Amino acid sequence: MSILKYREREYSYHRGETILEALLRQKVDLSYGCKQGICQTCLLRSNINPPDYAQINLTKNQRFNNCFLACQWRPEEDISLVPVESQGFVNAGVVSKSLLSQDVLRLTLEFHKPFEFHAGQFVNLKKSEKVIRSYSIASTPNHSNTAEFHIRLFNNGQFSQWAFNELALGDVIPVSEPKGNCIYSSEYTDESLLLIGTGTGLAPLLGIVTDALEHGHSGRIHLFHGSHYSEGLYLNTELNQLSEKYGNFCYTGCVSREESAAFFRGRANDKAFSQYPDLKGWRVFVCGNPEMVKVSQKLAFLNGASCGHIFSDAFVLNR
Repeated sequence: MSILKYREREYSYHRGETILEALLRQKVDLSYGCKQGICQTCLLRSNINPPDYAQINLTKNQRFNNCFLACQWRPEEDISLVPVESQGFVNAGVVSKSLLSQDVLRLTLEFHKPFEFHAGQFVNLKKSEKVIRSYSIASTPNHSNTAEFHIRLFNNGQFSQWAFNELALGDVIPVSEPKGNCIYSSEYTDESLLLIGTGTGLAPLLGIVTDALEHGHSGRIHLFHGSHYSEGLYLNTELNQLSEKYGNFCYTGCVSREESAAFFRGRANDKAFSQYPDLKGWRVFVCGNPEMVKVSQKLAFLNGASCGHIFSDAFVLNR
């Protein structure tokens, strides 16, 4: 049995366990979120160099200082750990709540201090030290210093139930610094953009589309949004209105388990890649179900998109 040293105490860990699993098994009070290496809430620092796989998407400075993601590292030797004290949370107040559908909430937060972000990035929202969830930003930076999020309701979801039923206007939520590179750049202005999303994976794509159009994007933009049923296409009207306003923007809603004259019958990524078999020179953005994201990254590449032109954001279940 090997030993983890944390806050002047020793803890056992079993071969094959992640550090996070070992500490939680022994009732250590440690912040965590997605357990997938995405939200970075379980960031710790070690006395030895962590493996590369435990430092994915960390900054150069974080890697230099032996920071790592506790949900990813499965060590094979004794390790001493220390917390990373500052996670960069700032306070934001709830200024708007509205339902986009029966199970999707539009939440708008106003930051108490200037908050810089790119449309399409994600942040961690904190209910408590033990309930922290990642959500993508659905809006663009604006003078009102606000950001919009789409929150799906889950049965017994600790965060989503709280956000739907208890969170009130004026309440304050700690928000982490933004992360992620699934964003629009003005350098893309003449290029064609293909965006594919499922469920609330639409949120970052909405931000990216809005950002592109606000910057006068001249290339083609086509957004495919998929859901099992038509009720899941919760911004259908708004996106159709956007396509009527901008001649270079097109929206296609897709449903995989329902016959509907208003929408394509099938999966969003299947429709997108069959319609655009040659993606050479395109920028491709894929957000939503992790398996769909994985498959779509491969298909985008096989259809001619450069690896460096494929951007993704896989949505783990935030409950």
